[in-house]
Amino acid sequence: MVLGLLWCNLSFAEVSLSEEDALKAQIFGCWSIPLGLPLNEDLTVRIKVKLKPDGTVIKSEILDHARMHKPGQGFYKVLAESALRAIKLCQPLRVPTTGYERWKDLQLNFDAREILYN
Repeated sequence: MVLGLLWCNLSFAEVSLSEEDALKAQIFGCWSIPLGLPLNEDLTVRIKVKLKPDGTVIKSEILDHARMHKPGQGFYKVLAESALRAIKLCQPLRVPTTGYERWKDLQLNFDAREILYN
């Protein structure tokens, strides 16, 4: 599913566009991109998030965790940690009052280049 906003794509089962936009806007407001990132690198961080019905984060994990420890990828570790911080700062997320099964598990794709180039 290709999503409209550039800074953070969410993968959902069947969440409506307005629900999707509301969640993205919340997280966007909490994300501070670190300065000095190498613009010629892949600046996408994929994070899996599990939510409670009230929008509190049960678990969040970086899907490309091994990359954080590879030589020459120090910038990725800083970027990934900033994305995790944004999720923690924004909780509890304002989530839909119905359809918990649709949005309890999310994959967020934070792409710093999209913000930096726009």
